[in-house]
Amino acid sequence: MGQNFWSLLGVLAVVILILYFAYYATRWIGTHSMPGGVGTLPMGGNGKLRILGQLGVGRNERLVLVQLDERCYLLGVTEHQITLLRELTGDEAAVWLTESESVSAPGFLEVLGKSLRKK
Repeated sequence: MGQNFWSLLGVLAVVILILYFAYYATRWIGTHSMPGGVGTLPMGGNGKLRILGQLGVGRNERLVLVQLDERCYLLGVTEHQITLLRELTGDEAAVWLTESESVSAPGFLEVLGKSLRKK
């Protein structure tokens, strides 16, 4: 019985170590895999694609606001397609770009509502 107990304890310790390293490895990969951090995807050259905000509007459907270099686009994303709903004007994009850099940025719905009302 004593040998079985120590074998079980050793296996349990190995499993705990594997789970521990897996957890911290995924956290590290999530924060270090993209040069700009989460939400920024590298493009060719110096261009960047950033997700500024997203809002679920149905099952497997959402609105996504993305920035590609200096332009911002509102996309409709479903399970089977991505549709360009509109390109934001310079003023509308400026609101998103300045708000995404500030600490107390308004919610996605607030800024989306303001940009749609201006139209």
